[in-house]
Formats: sequence, structure tokens, C-alpha cells
Amino acid sequence: MKKKCIVGIIIILFVFGVFGRNTVSAQDLSGKITLLEIVISNLVSRVEALEKRLNALEKGAPVAGNLAPPKKLIPKKEYTSPPSGSGYEDIGKGFFVKNVRFTSFGTNVLFTGEIANRSEKNAHFAKFILEIYDNNNLLYKKEEFTMPDIPKGSVKSFESMLIGIDANAIERYAIKAVE
Repeated sequence: MKKKCIVGIIIILFVFGVFGRNTVSAQDLSGKITLLEIVISNLVSRVEALEKRLNALEKGAPVAGNLAPPKKLIPKKEYTSPPSGSGYEDIGKGFFVKNVRFTSFGTNVLFTGEIANRSEKNAHFAKFILEIYDNNNLLYKKEEFTMPDIPKGSVKSFESMLIGIDANAIERYAIKAVE
């Protein structure tokens, strides 16, 4: 009932505001109607959200925005054992890496390897940080790379192009999983 009243009032104000002036073009009118539809739609969704919150409050259910006792956080278990076979290195967050290679590709380096997901969740978009160190053990370059869709329990190959790096300057590397 309230929704209809609000919508009616807005339409009445709009009609009198538009037709009170005789110099309105059809294009201006169309634009104003479109904006009005958007405003009304937003208002209706807000009213519906308020009605849901009110109903939840009447039933005694917790509502977003209300102070409720904090829930106990149960730490998530992450698998820390590497996949079967040897050569995997733990890079954190339940991920392991193997067969990392740096191959010269012109003035760039092709970075390849395998990543295993041994966490308890599917990684829809996993982010990793690659740190490259030179022969003086100084940080040469830090790159972020991503891998889409690594289901839990799977091993996936990756490759990434590192721009403007000399492969001979790479003495060692470190890969870290990022949340």
C-alpha cells in the first residue's frame, strides 16, 4: 500500500513538473521518464528490503545491522602434505609448486611450472607473488601472477611471460600464495 502511494506521489509531482512548462521536448520527457523509472525501482527495492528486515525483527531472527553475539570462528584446516611424488615446494595457503623453469624468450623470460591445490577449497582465481633475486641475493623483480580455476586436490600447469628480464640474472626465486 505504501509503495503505491509513494509511486503515485512521485508520478503526480513529475507530471505537474513536466507539463507545468510547455517547452518540454519529447526527448527530454523520455529521458526524465527513464530516470523516474530507475528512481522508483530503487525505492521499491529499498521498501522491500525494509519490509524483510521488519518481518525478521518481528520474528526475533537476527538481522544484518543489528548487534548480535559474535559467532565462534572455527579455523579452516589446510592440507600441508604435498601431492604424491617428490619435488613439490610449499608456497602457503595449501598450494605447492614444482618444475619451475625460466626460459629466455627474446628480451623476456617465460616462467613455467606446476601448482597443486591441496587446500580445502576450490580456487576460482588464485593469486601468487613471484620474487626473483639476483646473484647478490638482492630482489631483482617482484611480479604478481594469477591462475584461474584450480579445483581442490588438482595439479595445474602454468606459464607467464616476465617482461624485460634477463634470464641469466635470475639466481633464485620465491613464490608465495596470496589470499
